[in-house]
Amino acid sequence: MTHALDGIPSSVARIRVKPRHCDAQAMVHAIRYYAYFEDAFLEWLDRFAGGYAGLREDGVDMVIVANGCQYRGSARLDDMLAVEARPSAVGRTSLSMTFDVRRDDTAIVTGHATYVAVRDGEGVALPERLRTVLRHVPQRERRSQ
Repeated sequence: MTHALDGIPSSVARIRVKPRHCDAQAMVHAIRYYAYFEDAFLEWLDRFAGGYAGLREDGVDMVIVANGCQYRGSARLDDMLAVEARPSAVGRTSLSMTFDVRRDDTAIVTGHATYVAVRDGEGVALPERLRTVLRHVPQRERRSQ
Protein backbone atom coordinates (compact mmCIF):
# COMPACT_ATOMS: atom_id res chain seq x y z
CA MET A 1 0.00 0.00 0.00
CA THR A 2 1.09 3.60 -0.56
CA HIS A 3 -0.36 6.46 1.43
CA ALA A 4 -2.36 8.34 -1.18
CA LEU A 5 -1.91 11.79 0.30
CA ASP A 6 1.86 11.78 0.68
CA GLY A 7 3.11 9.07 -1.69
CA ILE A 8 5.17 7.40 1.04
CA PRO A 9 5.26 3.62 0.51
CA SER A 10 4.12 1.48 3.42
CA SER A 11 3.36 -2.18 3.81
CA VAL A 12 1.63 -4.32 6.42
CA ALA A 13 2.94 -7.63 7.71
CA ARG A 14 0.37 -9.95 9.30
CA ILE A 15 1.75 -11.89 12.26
CA ARG A 16 -0.02 -14.41 14.48
CA VAL A 17 1.32 -14.50 18.04
CA LYS A 18 2.85 -17.91 18.68
CA PRO A 19 3.57 -19.60 22.03
CA ARG A 20 7.32 -18.97 21.70
CA HIS A 21 6.60 -15.22 21.49
CA CYS A 22 4.88 -15.14 24.89
CA ASP A 23 5.91 -14.89 28.52
CA ALA A 24 4.38 -16.83 31.43
CA GLN A 25 1.27 -14.60 31.34
CA ALA A 26 0.65 -15.55 27.67
CA MET A 27 1.44 -11.96 26.64
CA VAL A 28 3.94 -11.09 23.92
CA HIS A 29 7.34 -10.58 25.53
CA ALA A 30 8.57 -7.00 25.02
CA ILE A 31 11.66 -8.04 23.06
CA ARG A 32 9.60 -9.91 20.45
CA TYR A 33 8.27 -6.70 18.95
CA TYR A 34 11.74 -5.96 17.58
CA ALA A 35 11.58 -9.23 15.62
CA TYR A 36 8.14 -8.20 14.33
CA PHE A 37 9.61 -4.86 13.20
CA GLU A 38 12.38 -6.65 11.32
CA ASP A 39 9.86 -9.00 9.67
CA ALA A 40 7.80 -5.99 8.58
CA PHE A 41 10.91 -4.20 7.26
CA LEU A 42 11.90 -7.25 5.22
CA GLU A 43 8.40 -7.42 3.73
CA TRP A 44 8.63 -3.70 2.93
CA LEU A 45 11.99 -4.30 1.18
CA ASP A 46 10.49 -7.22 -0.76
CA ARG A 47 7.57 -5.13 -1.93
CA PHE A 48 9.33 -1.90 -2.83
CA ALA A 49 13.06 -2.50 -3.33
CA GLY A 50 13.64 -6.02 -4.64
CA GLY A 51 14.23 -7.44 -1.16
CA TYR A 52 17.62 -8.20 0.31
CA ALA A 53 18.53 -9.95 -2.94
CA GLY A 54 18.21 -6.58 -4.71
CA LEU A 55 20.37 -4.87 -2.12
CA ARG A 56 23.01 -7.58 -2.46
CA GLU A 57 22.99 -7.06 -6.23
CA ASP A 58 23.94 -3.48 -5.39
CA GLY A 59 26.64 -4.76 -3.01
CA VAL A 60 24.87 -3.25 0.01
CA ASP A 61 23.65 -4.51 3.38
CA MET A 62 21.43 -2.59 5.80
CA VAL A 63 22.39 -2.57 9.48
CA ILE A 64 20.42 -1.21 12.43
CA VAL A 65 22.16 1.64 14.26
CA ALA A 66 19.27 2.74 16.52
CA ASN A 67 15.84 1.48 17.50
CA GLY A 68 13.17 1.91 20.13
CA CYS A 69 9.68 0.97 21.16
CA GLN A 70 6.70 2.46 23.01
CA TYR A 71 4.18 0.06 24.50
CA ARG A 72 0.55 1.15 24.61
CA GLY A 73 -1.11 -2.19 25.14
CA SER A 74 -0.43 -5.89 25.04
CA ALA A 75 -0.92 -8.70 22.59
CA ARG A 76 -1.67 -12.26 23.63
CA LEU A 77 -1.27 -15.78 22.35
CA ASP A 78 -3.02 -16.32 18.99
CA ASP A 79 -3.76 -12.63 18.42
CA MET A 80 -3.45 -11.61 14.78
CA LEU A 81 -1.32 -8.48 14.55
CA ALA A 82 -0.87 -6.02 11.70
CA VAL A 83 2.59 -4.43 11.66
CA GLU A 84 2.77 -1.43 9.35
CA ALA A 85 6.25 -0.45 8.14
CA ARG A 86 6.60 3.11 6.90
CA PRO A 87 9.71 5.17 6.07
CA SER A 88 9.90 8.31 8.21
CA ALA A 89 13.20 9.93 7.20
CA VAL A 90 16.00 9.36 4.73
CA GLY A 91 19.60 10.53 4.65
CA ARG A 92 22.49 9.94 2.28
CA THR A 93 23.38 6.61 3.92
CA SER A 94 20.44 6.03 6.28
CA LEU A 95 16.77 5.14 6.32
CA SER A 96 14.52 5.51 9.37
CA MET A 97 11.38 3.42 9.60
CA THR A 98 8.33 3.69 11.86
CA PHE A 99 6.39 0.58 12.85
CA ASP A 100 2.80 0.59 14.09
CA VAL A 101 1.49 -2.64 15.61
CA ARG A 102 -2.28 -3.04 15.80
CA ARG A 103 -4.68 -5.74 16.91
CA ASP A 104 -7.93 -5.09 15.08
CA ASP A 105 -8.35 -1.33 15.53
CA THR A 106 -6.32 -1.15 18.74
CA ALA A 107 -2.83 0.37 18.72
CA ILE A 108 -0.50 -1.90 20.69
CA VAL A 109 3.05 -0.72 20.03
CA THR A 110 4.87 1.96 18.06
CA GLY A 111 8.50 1.43 17.19
CA HIS A 112 11.26 2.89 15.10
CA ALA A 113 14.57 1.78 13.64
CA THR A 114 17.31 3.53 11.72
CA TYR A 115 19.20 1.49 9.15
CA VAL A 116 22.49 2.44 7.50
CA ALA A 117 23.66 1.13 4.13
CA VAL A 118 27.07 -0.53 4.41
CA ARG A 119 29.59 -2.20 2.13
CA ASP A 120 32.57 -3.97 3.66
CA GLY A 121 31.66 -2.52 7.06
CA GLU A 122 31.68 1.12 5.87
CA GLY A 123 28.69 3.41 5.39
CA VAL A 124 27.79 4.02 1.74
CA ALA A 125 25.09 5.95 -0.08
CA LEU A 126 21.69 4.28 -0.25
CA PRO A 127 21.34 2.44 -3.56
CA GLU A 128 19.35 4.08 -6.34
CA ARG A 129 16.58 1.44 -6.08
CA LEU A 130 15.89 2.70 -2.52
CA ARG A 131 16.32 6.40 -3.36
CA THR A 132 13.68 6.09 -6.08
CA VAL A 133 11.15 4.53 -3.70
CA LEU A 134 11.96 7.06 -0.97
CA ARG A 135 11.69 10.22 -3.08
CA HIS A 136 8.66 11.52 -1.09
CA VAL A 137 10.10 10.71 2.36
CA PRO A 138 11.35 13.70 4.37
CA GLN A 139 15.11 14.20 4.12
CA ARG A 140 17.13 13.97 7.31
CA GLU A 141 19.03 17.16 8.02
CA ARG A 142 22.75 16.80 7.48
CA ARG A 143 24.85 17.17 10.58
CA SER A 144 27.60 19.74 10.44
CA GLN A 145 31.05 18.38 11.12
